[in-house]
Amino acid sequence: MTQKLILEETEVAQWHSLVRQAEDVYGCQLDEAMESYLVFTLMRFMKDQDLATQAMALDYLRAHGLPKSLRLEQLRDIGDQCLLLTGLYPKRAEKRLVRVSYYVSMGRSAYHHLSEGVQQATAELYQQLSETFVMLMDLLQTISQFNSPTLQPIQTFELWSDTGSSKAFDELSGNALPLHESLINSKIRQ
Repeated sequence: MTQKLILEETEVAQWHSLVRQAEDVYGCQLDEAMESYLVFTLMRFMKDQDLATQAMALDYLRAHGLPKSLRLEQLRDIGDQCLLLTGLYPKRAEKRLVRVSYYVSMGRSAYHHLSEGVQQATAELYQQLSETFVMLMDLLQTISQFNSPTLQPIQTFELWSDTGSSKAFDELSGNALPLHESLINSKIRQ
């Protein structure tokens, strides 16, 4: 009698598959460290229904007064929550009456400060997270759009204008792109 081995896809494999699918759709390829970090961040926070419900700026400021190990943990959580919030739940920014770019700036800053307080190998990962934050946000928005669009046109424009998001630009490219006032005035003067 032969036994059939049933292989169930693990939660990690499912998240990994989703991230890779988004990479294909978005047109980017994360290195193994970044891909793994993103997968485990998704797993860690997806069970947290209160993602970024508290005042992030206050947590960010308080983190700088904590002992080193607690400060590093708090900065990582802030960076991760900002990344997930901007990528998967950007409409929450509108409900809080701030731009999505507010959370982009805070997340990038948290990862940057984190990179200054850890060992070299880990520092490189956090510095890379800071530098590629917008691209990772765009990738997460790609995942989010598998179900529904994430932002209204005005928020998409603000995100592109504030952060240079290529995904936001691509979404706007299908519509008429508004010109910045400085471009209009320079055309009139010529």
